[in-house]
Amino acid sequence: MATIDARETARGLPRWLTACALGIALSLLTLPTAAVEAGQGRAHVAKAKPKPGPRIGLGANKAVGGAPRPAADSSGDSEAGVVDAGFENGLDNWNTAGMGEVLPDLANDTVRTGAWSGRFALNGSQDRSELILGGNGNGSVNDAIRFYEGSEHYYAFSFYINSMTYGEPGAHNLIMQLKGTDEGSPYFGLQLWDYEGDDGESGGRGLWSHGEGMDGDRFLSPVSEHRWHDVVIHFRASAHGDGFYTVYLNGVLLDHRDGVTLIPPGADHDYIKSGLYRNGSEIPGNAEIRLDAVRLGPNLAAVGAA
Repeated sequence: MATIDARETARGLPRWLTACALGIALSLLTLPTAAVEAGQGRAHVAKAKPKPGPRIGLGANKAVGGAPRPAADSSGDSEAGVVDAGFENGLDNWNTAGMGEVLPDLANDTVRTGAWSGRFALNGSQDRSELILGGNGNGSVNDAIRFYEGSEHYYAFSFYINSMTYGEPGAHNLIMQLKGTDEGSPYFGLQLWDYEGDDGESGGRGLWSHGEGMDGDRFLSPVSEHRWHDVVIHFRASAHGDGFYTVYLNGVLLDHRDGVTLIPPGADHDYIKSGLYRNGSEIPGNAEIRLDAVRLGPNLAAVGAA
């Protein structure tokens, strides 16, 4: 199979910045169910290669109240303080420190925007294929983006489930986490489970919360396979119960909590990990997701959420 060096791909910016803010605002009034059909094409997978280059610095963002409604600041430059990690330029703005057994690939058969997406796949009892936000694609964690007390940001990404061995109690299956620098579990995570719930009816197959800051493992929403799903997270990090988070899925308000701790005890900051992180010995099998349209910024317009 012919491959293309990730360094030759061109960076592009999403064209759906304005539409995203309107879509989320309307969803809070009507709470529609939104789904985006997956783009199809000829399969093409290339090994992700680091591309040295300038990284966009993330400026400080003043902490505000934890209101659940996001406000898109159209008056500012949406590129100011933005980290674009959408795989259009290989693994730019990611690093592979702590990636696990499998290095993610780049693929162009299914994308949310642009020409490339990130492919994360596990087989057998493999546990992990992850990336850390911040860096130039190498294995150094030094350039990881850190979230200290009071740090407030928007994080947007789109995911596509190509195949999945779902998690369950005793078998985590995370696709995103705010990970502390301690050795313990994250206080904020999103995972894919298939579990009916302790009462036999409150659960389901789909997106679940994970971590003490999110009040444990809770069923949030069904998510279908072979379809893109768009996530926006507005959060403020805190180790002292002064944090908050709001999660939107496909433009619909999904979960919100105020007065929470997102930086675990023993850690002085969080960082973002994305990909697949599971207990492979408990849920062995094939799992493959795509990530795309990944952005971190100071407001909704900056992350250009779909």
